[in-house]
Amino acid sequence: MEKLVYLYGIIPTKEKEKHPLPSLKGLDGESDVYSLPFDELDAVVCELDPVEYGEKELEKKTNDAKWLHEKAFHHHEALMKLYENYPIIPMKFCTIYSNHDSLLQTINHHKQRMMEMLDDIADKEEWILKIYCEADKVKQGVASYNEAIEAKKEEIASMSPGRQYLEKRKLDQLIDQETEKEKRAFSEKIHKELAALSVDSEVKKIWKKDVTGRTEEMCWNSVYMLNKSVVDDFLSIVKHQQEKWSVSGWHFELTGPWPSYHFAKVS
Repeated sequence: MEKLVYLYGIIPTKEKEKHPLPSLKGLDGESDVYSLPFDELDAVVCELDPVEYGEKELEKKTNDAKWLHEKAFHHHEALMKLYENYPIIPMKFCTIYSNHDSLLQTINHHKQRMMEMLDDIADKEEWILKIYCEADKVKQGVASYNEAIEAKKEEIASMSPGRQYLEKRKLDQLIDQETEKEKRAFSEKIHKELAALSVDSEVKKIWKKDVTGRTEEMCWNSVYMLNKSVVDDFLSIVKHQQEKWSVSGWHFELTGPWPSYHFAKVS
């Protein structure tokens, strides 16, 4: 029975000729990772047993949280190892083909686009920035300096005690609204400064606390593609902003460089 082909990513053949492929074990922990040349492109793959990794068996495995975590981590670690030596178009976890011919058809169909992508990401790095805030501290800050809130406080102060009680409830709502505006405006300002240094950038979905595992609230999630020549400047800006704003309850989580998960994607 013909082996299945598990695809990690696509690299330029010319780069693989300069740097031999690192020694890696495949998804099953037994097969070797190797590359298949397709003219100017090399597909980095391993082979899998069709009985163990066929569609039905794979569905069972991916429903096992422990297996899923372990193998997804393996996939990521393999890509990180390859990224040390090559620009790479990373494939999604569990990208599997029935045979070499099936893989060849896909590569031929996307070949021109893949070559353009590899040229685009050469000498560039992908970085991810997440901005968190201590919500109560930011809210306190907004309540103490926001012009709309100060005006509302002055208005309430001139009212009768009975009216003040009702208006103070509206004031609390106004503070919440202005705090949300502040979170967005602060994050967008940081993003605009960093995006100006980037070749490309993308704003991602904000995660809830049950996903981040942090006590602070995530306010921003963005990814940047940078020329290597500006990476130091980019990192300096983030460091400066963190030092400047941490006392006010803002915290920055910058990670990278990563394989081009966001800027080199093939359907």
